[in-house]
Formats: sequence, C-alpha cells, structure tokens
Amino acid sequence: MSIIVKAEGPSGRAKIHSDDPKHAWGLAQYLRTIDYNAWIEDTNGNEIDEKALKMAIRSRHEDAPSS
Repeated sequence: MSIIVKAEGPSGRAKIHSDDPKHAWGLAQYLRTIDYNAWIEDTNGNEIDEKALKMAIRSRHEDAPSS
C-alpha cells in the first residue's frame, strides 16, 4: 500500500511517499507538532481517514505473531 504524506508549513510544502502506513501516520503526527498542516493521501490523491488508518495499523500489529 503506497501512500503519500503531504504538508504545508513554515518552510514550504512537503510530499513524502511511503509504503509503510505506520511510518506515514507517525510522520504526519510529527509534522503537526512542528506547525505543519499535514494530511495523508492515497496514490490517486484521495485523502485517507487517519482514524481508520490508525485502527488498521493497530489491528495489523495485534495480528502479528509474537517472537
């Protein structure tokens, strides 16, 4: 699942591609802490519901085999 984190902030715009939903979600959260307006989109430019993404990440983590 390839997704894009987009942001606008004090030093301009950012567009970051990621294949890891957990990384993308964490990056969007971080960008907000440094005064960026950040959001996550799919590769077609549709905004992704971050609450649903977070629940999917949590569900995927719980389903992972423990080592």
